[in-house]
Amino acid sequence: MGEPALLHLKVRHYEVDSYGHVNHANYAHYFETARIEALEAVGLSLAEMQRQGYLIFAADLSIKYRSPAGVGETLEIITYIRDIRGARSLWVQEIREAGSRRVVATAEVTGAFMTETGRPVRAPQTFIEKLSALCVADAAAPGASHEPEIGGWRRWCLCRGRGLSGALRRMVA
Repeated sequence: MGEPALLHLKVRHYEVDSYGHVNHANYAHYFETARIEALEAVGLSLAEMQRQGYLIFAADLSIKYRSPAGVGETLEIITYIRDIRGARSLWVQEIREAGSRRVVATAEVTGAFMTETGRPVRAPQTFIEKLSALCVADAAAPGASHEPEIGGWRRWCLCRGRGLSGALRRMVA
């Protein structure tokens, strides 16, 4: 079973709006940074993917804002993959205030694998093998009152259900 990636960051003064809260646009940056760090942690930096002729784009991003974060707070961002199928991967993320573990925001991101020419392409087997380290099976929904507070909406990650070889056979079929 894979493990979620965890990134800590401190809210900087220029990231807040006139209300004293992190501006909503900054959450997209936080989530993006955490996904890039997670990719690098499993050996798939953006530069390495590009050297191999592949790109990954955020094709869809949905953020739910739960509670405000302010200057000086330390945030932890949990990132994992719920599903890899064909050219797409579904990433689930959650930001919490590190001390209280209060949920600040959650996100679902659909990543699209493409060639350098912009053509959608199935994720290469070597990528799937590395990304499987981030696949989490049957986790609780984000913001749930029990641990872990990372979301899977009770769906099984394809790269873990019936093993990696089964996932690969289903993606090719």
